[in-house]
Amino acid sequence: MILVTVGTEKFPLNRLMNWIDQLIAQNLLQPEQEEIIIQYGSCTIVPNKVKGYSVLDACEFERLVDKARLIIAHCGEGTIDLLANLTKPFILVPRTSKFQEHVDDHQLELAEQLAQQGIPIANSPKDLAEFLASPQAAKINISPAQYYEQASFLLEEEFETSAVLEDLTKELIGDFVPAFA
Repeated sequence: MILVTVGTEKFPLNRLMNWIDQLIAQNLLQPEQEEIIIQYGSCTIVPNKVKGYSVLDACEFERLVDKARLIIAHCGEGTIDLLANLTKPFILVPRTSKFQEHVDDHQLELAEQLAQQGIPIANSPKDLAEFLASPQAAKINISPAQYYEQASFLLEEEFETSAVLEDLTKELIGDFVPAFA
């Protein structure tokens, strides 16, 4: 089974849905021979001959991730955190503001960094087709959650006293007095 997931972002990733449709039309994906399940979120296009779900509850999503032979996913931080713990082939498709798939290009920037670590990235249907022809598992060295945890730890060590934190807070936001105080 192949799992395609685009998360629950409010911006559709129709570009990926069109790629899946193209690959089915070219017989590079064959839903008659291997089940293809798509969690399509806000996409307005859903490929033919696949099982599609706008949203999946967490338990069902985890079950499908476990069952999948390979995963095609958007380059969202939560998805990357999930994939970092897997040993199965996956490829990431970054959203871009150019196609109104997100408000900025942070997924493209993240994808560039991950590509340097050997993580498969699809920027075109050709990239996706090449991955499907020879899927290989890749290992994410540090997931976004691990990165933020490490950064938070380092900041806590640097600013360990409450006096330092208060000074930093005043420097960043001034003398803030909550309305409910």
